[in-house]
Amino acid sequence: MPAETTRRRSVPLTVVSAFVAVSATVGAVGLMGGDILGPAVTARLPFASSLLAGITLAVVVAVPMAVCALLAAVGSRHTATAAVAAGVLLIGWVLVQPVIIRYFSWLQPFYGLLGVVVAWLGLRLRGRRP
Repeated sequence: MPAETTRRRSVPLTVVSAFVAVSATVGAVGLMGGDILGPAVTARLPFASSLLAGITLAVVVAVPMAVCALLAAVGSRHTATAAVAAGVLLIGWVLVQPVIIRYFSWLQPFYGLLGVVVAWLGLRLRGRRP
């Protein structure tokens, strides 16, 4: 499959994963910079640390999504695997987060859906590769 065709097919994946990467980075910086969750929710975090929560968000969601976006943008043969991994990590984050913080937000199902979309796009891309 020509590289140009691969890049064209990866545009939706690039856009969605880049959006998630940027928003997760903003969220991680916000968490690391202060108490954006409020004292009651922050107290429920592991070690009651918004700094640790921000670092974890960056490592588990922002970095894998950024790698996925980059690979999708350049048409790498590793894009499909990165997309499935990043999507599953985001889904896992969204499923575990409300259990830990005992707080529900509309952002959780929204980002859960984006995780499903990223993983699905990765699976579709994998199916189109030889």
